Amino acid sequence: MKPKTTATIRKRLIAGVFLASLGFLFACSTPVQERYYLLSPDDVAAPSGATRTAVMGVGPITIPSHLDRSQIVTRSSDSRLVINQFDRWAEPLDENIQRVLIENLDHRLSPQRIETFPWNSRDGVVWQIVVDLGQFERQPDGSVQIAARWKIVNFNSGETAVSERFTDSVVPKDTTTEATVAAMSVLLGRLSDSIALSYR
Repeated sequence: MKPKTTATIRKRLIAGVFLASLGFLFACSTPVQERYYLLSPDDVAAPSGATRTAVMGVGPITIPSHLDRSQIVTRSSDSRLVINQFDRWAEPLDENIQRVLIENLDHRLSPQRIETFPWNSRDGVVWQIVVDLGQFERQPDGSVQIAARWKIVNFNSGETAVSERFTDSVVPKDTTTEATVAAMSVLLGRLSDSIALSYR
């Protein structure tokens, strides 16, 4: 009986190792799920009694080529970028930024209408908001920074009425990508504040 018992134990051990190996292989072969994120507008409202402004056009919005990708980019050093393969933007980043700025400025200024770049002369745009983002990502120290140049242009004459540089930073509540994106949305709100104050 002893040899049979030993053989049975050996078979059970081999079966256990086999099943464990299958579980490990299955876990390794299971694809990591991609996570998708969007920047979001805030709910800041125009001052009570504010008069409606002229028709506004927002765009173009330009971003650095290293940010012009579906993956969310962060920095591990001043000269090294991290491409987060499984954390992605749900739409092109420049389009998402434009949409958020339009919503934010609409809340702050209550224009007659806002047009999205590109538009044509029949749309009646009086003032054009142009934004060039030079930096918009999480930094090695964990903060999220924005550096942008923006201007307000008289669309009919092409004359620049206001031209400013905006820089700011926010420390996210934690190190998750979700908190990083939330901090980026806060920075877009502050950029919108800067544009709205000059527009008035």
